[in-house]
Amino acid sequence: MMRFNIKDIFLLTLGILCGVILTSFIITFPFKPTLILTYVEFQKKTLELTQLKDEIRSLENDLTLLKNKLEEYQNSNKVNQSVLNSMKKELDYVKIFSGYEDVEGPGLKIIIDDNRNYSFNDDNVLDYITHNSDILYVIFDLKNAGAEAISVNGKRIISTSEVTCEGPVIKINGEYIVPPFEILAIGDPDALYFAMTMPESKIKELQYRQLYVRMTKEKNIHINGLKKNIIPKYIRITK
Repeated sequence: MMRFNIKDIFLLTLGILCGVILTSFIITFPFKPTLILTYVEFQKKTLELTQLKDEIRSLENDLTLLKNKLEEYQNSNKVNQSVLNSMKKELDYVKIFSGYEDVEGPGLKIIIDDNRNYSFNDDNVLDYITHNSDILYVIFDLKNAGAEAISVNGKRIISTSEVTCEGPVIKINGEYIVPPFEILAIGDPDALYFAMTMPESKIKELQYRQLYVRMTKEKNIHINGLKKNIIPKYIRITK
């Protein structure tokens, strides 16, 4: 008869218990076999990965192109705005010096009038009268002294202005004016006054002929622009 001691019984019980526990563990947490790809499946996955990388690369290229276009657009806007600002400055410059805009600034005011104390029997009677050539030469002196805008009795002097003698009156820009003549000139008051008081100036000649002449430096002079359009008859832009 086989005898079991306590030690054998303990080992047998422990073995049975371990078997039960291991069986329970396998049932509760079944093992999943490791996924192994076939060669065909591997090629398919590799192709999908390559296509995905190509799509990402294409999207990155599109993003770069859009960024470049945005930068070009922004730079183009800056250039266009710069061009527009430059053109606006040039247009303002043309408007100022064309004579068609009202302008103001410091300058010189000159009043010229005939000598009223003359007699028609006087041999020098013509010296006591203001002629169109006198006004014209005063305008020349003012321009040479740096005057940027000139008017005579409110008539703006531009490049096409005529100063003609019409008997006892003078005509400027197609309109008649009579003495006294008020000449306004915008520019450096000191420079204009100095030029007008030079010994060879027209003003000095008028004073020598005993015409009435008065000059004052002005801090601000307003000169109206020419109010009628001059349509060219012969001049054309060279193509």
